[in-house]
Amino acid sequence: MENRVLYCMSCGAALNVELNRPFVYCTYCGAKNIIQGQEMQTDIKMGNMRVKGQTSLESMLASAQFAFQAEQYEKANEILMAVVMSGVADHNVYLLKARIDLMMDKNGQLFEDIRALQRLEARQSARGEVTAAVRKLMQCRGKNGVSALHNATYHEDMEMVQYCVEHGADVNLVAGMRRVTPISIMFVPVSANLARLDGTPFVRNKQRVRQIRRYLMQHGAHDVFRIGY
Repeated sequence: MENRVLYCMSCGAALNVELNRPFVYCTYCGAKNIIQGQEMQTDIKMGNMRVKGQTSLESMLASAQFAFQAEQYEKANEILMAVVMSGVADHNVYLLKARIDLMMDKNGQLFEDIRALQRLEARQSARGEVTAAVRKLMQCRGKNGVSALHNATYHEDMEMVQYCVEHGADVNLVAGMRRVTPISIMFVPVSANLARLDGTPFVRNKQRVRQIRRYLMQHGAHDVFRIGY
């Protein structure tokens, strides 16, 4: 049974609560605390189909996976956020959240969820399992076929680039109509709003871009796009 940490309404002491418990007594002051568990319930409606999830981690994940496969990304994310807000820290939750972020092109949230996986990976007891999950994530494609590494290079996030590559991201993966790679996406404007009058993109930090490009090429990336970098 998964637990979550709440706080006594009477004295503020920490309470270790099983997800399905309706109430718990505080071991410090003895007060009875009623557990509001509605946030851990799901009610997914898609057309004429309705799926009710139970208040267990396994059923919540199953409900979120069902919504994800039905391309109901907002609903899947809503379910997973309920799990996160309950205090449960499970790498499967953040793995699926990151896949949703990729599909919805929510890069800021994607990096937050990957960093949550990174923190879970640092725990010795779960390292192998979490590392395998992250390596699986690096093979996933999101909107327009981009990967987590594409997003990391586009946002010039060197730390995230290194983490992706260390976990098996393909440094030569081609994505989108423009067939961008993790290197070229830093130079190809993805929209007119991100380009100068001459059509070239805005590079936010040239020194960082050079660093990322050099690192990727040291790890097997092919690039003839910008010799000047």
